[in-house]
Amino acid sequence: MKTIKLYAAIVLAAVALSSCENYGDAKMHTTINSDGTCSRTIDYDTKIDDNPSSIDLGSDWTCVPKDDTARRVAYVRNFDNVEQMSQAMPIKLNKKPLSSKATFEKRFRWFYTEYTFTEVFATIGGNFPLPPTNYADAEEVNYWFTGQPNLINGMNGAEAMERLSDLETKMNNWFSDNVINSALDYIYTHYDSIANPPVSREQFAQLHDSLATFIRNQSGKDILSYDSKKGFQEFFKSDAYSIFFSGSSYCAEGFRDHLVPVVSFAFLSVPYALTMPGKVTDPGNGIYCDGVITYTLSGDRLIPADYAITAISRQTNTWAYVVTAIIILLAIGSWVWRKK
Repeated sequence: MKTIKLYAAIVLAAVALSSCENYGDAKMHTTINSDGTCSRTIDYDTKIDDNPSSIDLGSDWTCVPKDDTARRVAYVRNFDNVEQMSQAMPIKLNKKPLSSKATFEKRFRWFYTEYTFTEVFATIGGNFPLPPTNYADAEEVNYWFTGQPNLINGMNGAEAMERLSDLETKMNNWFSDNVINSALDYIYTHYDSIANPPVSREQFAQLHDSLATFIRNQSGKDILSYDSKKGFQEFFKSDAYSIFFSGSSYCAEGFRDHLVPVVSFAFLSVPYALTMPGKVTDPGNGIYCDGVITYTLSGDRLIPADYAITAISRQTNTWAYVVTAIIILLAIGSWVWRKK
């Protein structure tokens, strides 16, 4: 998928939004056993200890011993079943654990046993006041955030670029409008904190659309690098709103915290590895290599709908072949004996 300025702008905001998540290049590995028990390992850069809000590991997690000079640390936890595992999700977003529901099914097929594991992560679409489907149809939204369905299948490079450029504009507008609306909503709610405002609260509400258009036109695609303080000064001919855009005052910190749910999805990107019992026959939307399936668990994939990780594996029942062979041999022997 084409890289766009939307995500570059979000990354630039990381410094300003001090409350955003730091995942320390975390990686998560889930291991499913044939009896339904399971384990989960998470390892990350030791610098994450400076910001524990993104990963929550309680006393039930055991540290995997490593050299004292190691730059990464790993923790593992065993579970009786996958339901218990999903209820102890260590990855957090906006200071809350990601919501997931896991299921494990075992189907006996005589010569083999089939296993199906699914973990569904709940959507975070509710974090955005304006849904992306207000700007593009559902298929376009799903493709932009998840890569499915493949809307550029069969297109050449020029055709794909034109299609993606149009979709990029729609998604940039969606993101910009969410940031603008969230910002204006916070200012309106805390309007009493403004000393000598140039307009009343009611007039500020009436100017919402024209102010939003003004900001959108000035910022273009790069909404998060927009100089809000300067923009408000130009629009209102007053610096009364500067309390929201600079310094460490209650209003400024609250303003930044208010925007975090709208932008924090860009910081969530945790490789999800899965090991299944037996031989994998269907890795779902993951990549299977050397006995491990790897998926991408990222914030953008959680925007349009719930995100499902699923895999199917098969384990040969050797004893079934032995029993079948014995039965066949006995049948043949019985037939030969009767012929005599």
